[in-house]
Amino acid sequence: MEQIAITRTVTVAAGPFAAGHLGELTRLVPFEMVDDVLAATRRTQRRVRLLPARVVVYLLLAGCL
Repeated sequence: MEQIAITRTVTVAAGPFAAGHLGELTRLVPFEMVDDVLAATRRTQRRVRLLPARVVVYLLLAGCL
């Protein structure tokens, strides 16, 4: 069975209070690092969902604070 991964370009909102901004966590843990960890653990998403895997990682980190 062939597996297909869907990728898309993500843009970051400008300003610290912009809609959809993930806050200070994005300064400490850049998107690239999260994407690398998701790829290394083979947890990249196969479909676009309401909460992408990257956002779930940031929510988990925020919950641990």
